[in-house]
Parts: sequence; C-alpha cells; structure tokens
Amino acid sequence: MQDSIERLREELSRISGPARLPKLTQLGQVLATEYWRAGPGWPAALGLLSAAIEAWAEAYRLVDPGDPVRGQVAVRLGMLLAARHGTHGSGPEDRDTGIVVLTEATGFPGLAPMQGVVARITLGQLYLARATEAMSPAAARGGFLGGGSSGAAQDAEEAARLFRELLAGPVLSTDVTSITRAMLVVAESIHPLLSGSIADFDLSKIIDAMSRLRDLQRNGLPTDLWNRANLTDPLDYPVTAMRGDGQSAPVVPPRRPTPATAAATSTQPASARRAAREQLAALALDRDQPVWEQALAMLLAGPGEIEPAALDAFVGATANAVDAQDGGDPVELGLDRLLSVVGLCLRERRDGSGWDDEDAGGDARRAGARDLLVATRCVPPGHPAAVAIVEAAGGLLDETRPLSGAIADIADDLLAYAERIESRPPVVSALAELCRTVSALHSGGLSSPDPLAAVADVPAGHPWRGPLDTAAAHARLAAAVHNCSPAAGGAGSGGGLTAVLDALLRHDPADLRTALDAAADRSSPSARAVLGAARLRLGDDPDHAITRLAGVVRLLDEGGLRTRTWWRLAEAYRRRGAVGDTERCRDAGRNALDGPDVDPADATRFAGWMLAEGRGAEAFTALEIAAVAPKRAGADSLTHDVLAVLVGVVPAETPIVTVPTPAEVAAAVREIGAAALLYVHSTDDAGLTAGVLCLDPATGRLDVLANLPVTDPLVSDDPGWPAILGRWTAGRILVAATRGLSRVGLGAVCTADGRRLGQQVRITDVPSGTHVVRLAARSVPPLTEEPVFVVNPRGDRDDAMAEVMILRRLFYPQSVCLGRALEPVDAVGGPEDVRKHLAGASLLHLACGLDGTALQLAGGEVFDLASVSGARGLVVLSAPAAPDLVPALLDAGFTGLIGWRWAVPASFAALALFLVHLELVDNRRPPAEAVGVVQRWMLDPDRIVPPYLPGAHLNTVTATDLTRPALWAALAYSGR
Repeated sequence: MQDSIERLREELSRISGPARLPKLTQLGQVLATEYWRAGPGWPAALGLLSAAIEAWAEAYRLVDPGDPVRGQVAVRLGMLLAARHGTHGSGPEDRDTGIVVLTEATGFPGLAPMQGVVARITLGQLYLARATEAMSPAAARGGFLGGGSSGAAQDAEEAARLFRELLAGPVLSTDVTSITRAMLVVAESIHPLLSGSIADFDLSKIIDAMSRLRDLQRNGLPTDLWNRANLTDPLDYPVTAMRGDGQSAPVVPPRRPTPATAAATSTQPASARRAAREQLAALALDRDQPVWEQALAMLLAGPGEIEPAALDAFVGATANAVDAQDGGDPVELGLDRLLSVVGLCLRERRDGSGWDDEDAGGDARRAGARDLLVATRCVPPGHPAAVAIVEAAGGLLDETRPLSGAIADIADDLLAYAERIESRPPVVSALAELCRTVSALHSGGLSSPDPLAAVADVPAGHPWRGPLDTAAAHARLAAAVHNCSPAAGGAGSGGGLTAVLDALLRHDPADLRTALDAAADRSSPSARAVLGAARLRLGDDPDHAITRLAGVVRLLDEGGLRTRTWWRLAEAYRRRGAVGDTERCRDAGRNALDGPDVDPADATRFAGWMLAEGRGAEAFTALEIAAVAPKRAGADSLTHDVLAVLVGVVPAETPIVTVPTPAEVAAAVREIGAAALLYVHSTDDAGLTAGVLCLDPATGRLDVLANLPVTDPLVSDDPGWPAILGRWTAGRILVAATRGLSRVGLGAVCTADGRRLGQQVRITDVPSGTHVVRLAARSVPPLTEEPVFVVNPRGDRDDAMAEVMILRRLFYPQSVCLGRALEPVDAVGGPEDVRKHLAGASLLHLACGLDGTALQLAGGEVFDLASVSGARGLVVLSAPAAPDLVPALLDAGFTGLIGWRWAVPASFAALALFLVHLELVDNRRPPAEAVGVVQRWMLDPDRIVPPYLPGAHLNTVTATDLTRPALWAALAYSGR
C-alpha cells in the first residue's frame, strides 16, 4: 500500500490544476483506508489521517459547487475532519469545517443511501460536540441556571433534528437505528440545560444513552459505517466543471471561544499515567506486585481472560500516558512504555492479525518495538524492572517466524541491555541469545551449529518457550545454510518448508520429494515459488515446476526472489524443450536480467544459451551484467531462498545492475583505439564449446561470429580460431573472455600465412565492455612520476630482490620500495605502508605473494586490493594471479595490468618484465604496445639484444627457445 501512496504522490508532483483531481481522490481514498485499517484514534495513524484530509481538501477546492462530484468529495472530507476532531482531539476548526462541508454534502441528491445516512449521523455528532462544549465547569457550578449560549442550544436542536429525520426514514440496519436513537436521547436531554429549563433535565436518560453508545462503539460501529459508506469512487460520477487552485476554502462560521477551564485534565502527564496504572491494577492478577511485574504477568497470561472492552481501555490509557510524557522520572517514563508494549502485544494476539501480517500488524508491531527500545533507555539495567522489560520482548515474537519482524529493529540495543543485567533468568538469557542470532542473520549469517542453546533452560510451560523453540530450529537451519552443511539437531522434523530445506541441505532427493508432496498446499506466493524451484531441482518433472513457477512469478514482490524465480523458469523451459519453450526461456531470462539481485552465475549461463542461439543482444546484456554484478558465496541460492521464506529474514539485495548500451561501449572502444571488442564465452556447462560475439566500434553492431569447439592454440592447429581471428591483420583488438577461456593464448593462433596472431595485432584483455567504458574515461599518469615496488615483504621471494634492484637503478631511480631489498627500503611492507602509497602510485610493481585479490605482506598480514578506490597507475605482476584480481584492480582505479595467463619459469618471467619496463620507460610505449613489442621480439629469430641486458637475462636469452608460445603467449596486458 505504501508503494501506491508514493506512486500517486510522485504522479501528482508532475501535474497541476484541475488535472490533479483524479489522482487526489485516489490518494485520499488510499490514505483514508490505511488510517481506518491502522485504527481510529491510534496516535501513529494521525499522520495518515492528516494526509488524507489534505488530499480531500484540495480535491474539494477543485470541484465546482454545482458538480455532483462535490457532494461525494464533501462527504469524505467531512467524515475525516470529524474523525480527527472526535478521536484525536484536534481543535474546533476541524469540527466547524466538518459541519460546513457535511451540511453541503447532505444537500446533494446523488449520495448513496448509506453515504447520506452516515453523513447525517456524523453531522449530528459534530453539532452535538459543539453543543456540549458550552457545558463548562463554570456553568455546572452555577447549576446551569443561566443556560448555555443561544448557539449551543441551537446546535443541540439541530443535532436532534438530524437524528429524528434519520429515524423517520427507511430502516437501514439495527446498528444505525440504535446509535441514532441513543444520540437523539443525548441531544434532547442536554437541550433543557442549554436553554435554561433545568426542570426538564433527566440525568438518567443521558447515562442510559451514553452506556448504549459505548457498547456500540466497542463493537466497531464507526469503522463499519465508514466502510459501508465508501463503496463508490467519487469520480464514477460525471464531472461538469472544475476550478483551479484559486478556489476559496469553505466558509467556516465564527467559532465560539473555548473556556480555558474546560480543558481536559486527562492528557496531563500525572493523570494520564495514573489512569493507565489504574487500568492495569484492575486487570492485574496480583495488585500488590510492582507495576512491572503486574504488566509482565498480564502479558504472560495472555488476552484470553481479559474482557475486550477492558483491554481496549487499557491500550487507550497507555497510549495517552505515552503521549503525555514531557519529562520527569526516567524510570516512570520507561514503565509507561512497558505498559504500552504489553497492551499492544495483548491486543494483537487477541485480534489475531499476527505480527507477520505486514498490512494489519506491521505498524503496531514496530510501534511496540519502539516503545520497548525507549524503555531500555529510561530504565537502568540494574533496576528490578529491567528483567520484565527484556522478557516483554517475547510478546513481539511471531510464533511461526520468531527470527523476523520488529525484533530485528531492536535486536542490537536489546542485546546490549540484557547483557548488562546481572543474574539473568533463563528466559532473559534465551531472549538475549535470540537477539544475537537475529543480528547475525541480518548481518551475514550464522556460523555456530547450535546458536540458541539457552532455550533449553527456559521452563517448558513458559509462554515464550514455543516461539523460542521454533527460533532455535530455524537458527540451526540458518547455520547449516551458512556453513553449507546438513542441519544439526533434527531440524527437518517440523515438516513443511523446514523439511524441504533439511532435505536440500542433505542432498537427499527421496526426502525432498516426500517433503514437497507434504508441503504442496502452501498458499503464499513466496512459498509456492521456492517449492516450484525445489521441484525443478529434482529434475524429473519440468512441467510441474513450470506450472508452479509461471503461475506465481508475477505475484512476487519485485525483489531477489522474483529475479531468481525468472531464472528458474527460464531453466525449466530450456530443460523441457517443447514447442515455443525457446522463446519462453529467452523472455524469462530477459525479465530476470531486469531485476535486482542478479546472480552472475545465472547471467553467465543465460549468456551461453543466447550465444548458442545466435542472439547477440541478449548475450551482450547478460555478459555485461555477469561481469559487474556482485558474486555470491556459500550455499546455493535455492537453500537461501527457502530459508528466507521459512524464517522471514531476507538478506540485503543488490540493486538493479545498470550496464552500458552497445553504442556506449562502441564509443569507448573507439576512444581507446581498438578495432573490435570480442566476447569469448562458453556455450555449454562443460566449457567444451565457445561462442564469439563481436562488437564493431564503427557501427555499434553486435554479431555472433561462431560457436566452435574449444581448442588450445598452444598445441593445436584447429582451423576454428584462425577462421574467426584471421580477419584482423593489424591494430589492436580487445578480448573479454570468461571462465577458463581467459587463459587461452589467442595470440598464439596461427593465421593463414603461418604467422602467429600476436605478430599481427595487439591483444588486450578486458573484463567487460563496462570496464572499457570506465577505462576510456581515465587519464594515464607518466609511469616515472611515482613508481612503487612491493618486494619480498615476508622473506619468501629472495630472488625478486636482485631483479627489483636492477629495475629501480636502470628505470626508476626515484621509486618507493616497500618490503625487503638489497638496498635501503622506505618501509617494511605492512598494510598501512601499502595503503599510504597506493593512491598516488603511477606504477605498482608487485613482487610479493598473492592470495586471490589480497597481497601477502609483512608480519603475516594481508591487504585486499578489492577494498581500494581512487588508484590511478599501472600494475605489474611478477607471477600469475587469480582471475578475480584483474577486475578488482581495474575497479580500484588502476588503468591497466601487465601479468601472466599461466605460470612460466622465473628466469623467463624476469627477462620478459625487464624488457617490458625497458619499452615502457626508455621507448615510452603504452603498456599494450610494450607487451606486443616484447612478444614480437621473442618471436623474431633475428632479434637484437639490448646492449645493457643484465648477464642473468642474457643467459636466459641464449639458453631458452623464446619462440615457444607456452612462454611468450603467457605474457598479457589488461586495461586501457
């Protein structure tokens, strides 16, 4: 519903004048419905009511007085004004304006019968309220001998007239008749007082009438009347004319001043608190106990033994006490909040809406959690009431999903509070553990196999034992999912989704099928979605899975589960392979790509399917999203989804991934100066075949060039690669290769004339077109501006020290050296040393150990390069690294990386990097060209050896066949 409100407000922000009327009436209707659902008089709902009034008031100003719509709008505006005045105690302006607009509304003949009745009842109530205002304490002390003002008597008379007309008309319902007759008695009974005829006053009639009114209101009559009066949309009626925003507001009659002595005292802090405590004492099992023990005992006993009206009165009194707080003793303020929590919990348990119902109980649940949080801040943990405050948190738990909901809003604070309580009872310890578990679930996952062991110490008969046992079972399943292991403690014995998840964790198809058969009747869309996905996991019934998934995917919220359900539906269509399933698979995959929380693995598979079908546009989008979407770790997505539906804790979702268009990537390729961007990607799960997608930078055109068996150019002369790559005979091409294909040495491909591709073109590796766009916008600093070497910080790369010394002396005499070297260093090479110099480095030469994207530094410490931002230079690696390192470095801001596709002898690697630095510095070549020149030099039998090549490198040249592709083709450049 909140989405509808925000959408309507956003649409209204774009229009003005009479065109706003349809949207205003829709917004007013939605806000009013939400207000009545939240509960008339509920303090937290006042904002909804005021917003609804604003919408209907503007709509009222836009409608011409002669238009039939005017009456419809006036009815709604008047009734909402009456609600704000009568249930929230707003000023007389609401009452007087409501009288004006409802008087106008009752003059329209087009009102539905029930609308007319409710409008007249409400108008009579407003007149009656204004009449009773004159019955001040001063007038009472004078025995009402002077009567009230003439206006008050007229108001009472007008109220009575309206009620008589209603009773003389058709009987619409016994409820309407009863409430109207009771209010008529009140109006007629006070008229003698207001007119000065004391002898005609009968107090017993008023008492009887007020008693009947309370009974009717307790049964929810005002809300019921409102619902029955709002069955029609006001714009279902023809609109004849509307005025602009300049229309004047309704003329409000002059207000009679309210006597200062008439102010109610019930809203004063002391009396409001006293009223709440008196209500508690009337309901308490033991009135001699302290307030907090009375409240806790009542909460634990439940609402079953409390008369509904008494409970409602208690909730109202506690709300008034909270509202009236304006300082004073913090402990007393905290106890006011504790009583409010107790009342809210009891009423929700009585009404059966459940904390899990977002529409019905979400606002009240969070209101209770906020009150409890305030109580923890007011009452010291050493106070005797602290135990009751923590134990009251059990009332916020949903019996079926106790790890989710409002408890998550306060888990960290409540845990910190509970841990400061000395001599904690078992229930408090268990609730503290539950808060710790909830925090862990929301922050990343559980690792302990039995995270709620303290639950076993809670007495079996305690009211919170049930939800705590459920929480413990759910926590064991969550830990199993996090640890990718079977659940401990028989977590699957609960049946339903619990059994499904347990079978998935144990990889037991037979138990999974049994659990699915038993859970087949679950009705929520999210439950049906994961059950359909589990059917697909069984692999024997794609029709069943398709029926479930296709029937529910559009009912899901637009979140991660919906995205993954589209992926699963795409896989189910592909697996079934019936007529039309190819198109259905493609459509489902495209829907998934448009959603949040895309798993790169899903996008990668879909890209392969699309390449195999020759669909370049879909493959391009999927490959780009797969390259930049955050990667997932841990258990597979299905177990996470079943867990989320079961326990109600949904992990944080990644937003919708935005990738550039082919035209934007083509422009970046032109900026870099390349002739093409090739995507090389597996088209089968085994990686035996590869598709090649080409982006032409001149036209932005995408073409699937081939789908061919994967062969290794180092050892095979298969014609597949040359047929594709032989079309480029000069210049530079960019290659975005995925999975293991990134290690294929395409430079070693033999062309038609017997030469190697690397002798004709310069090949630059890039992670994706998105990275090309980013790289094209970066400037390249001079390499010698601020070079940094990280060498042998752990003492396990002694050979690198001599190589680095030569490089620094010949090419970078002003460089910074971190780690261990044969010459003085600038720092020992710890994480802070690296961080200090990283951002400004124009060149970063890494001669240290690498673990994924992390540098192995001095003292056994590591530094994750994936956490860096704002870098700017070129990175040179002395040894092969993980495939994830290249995108991590480019994402950190570096402009390129010179490294290795596979391992080569250390002597060859040192020679190659020396020659690369020579080309970079002495010949001032760009990195891509420098790597290409070195590779062509190695392939040239007539190569000229540089005159100052160190002896060790000269020995490598003379003792090694440098033309072997397994050596020179390992050298690679990635970047700009």
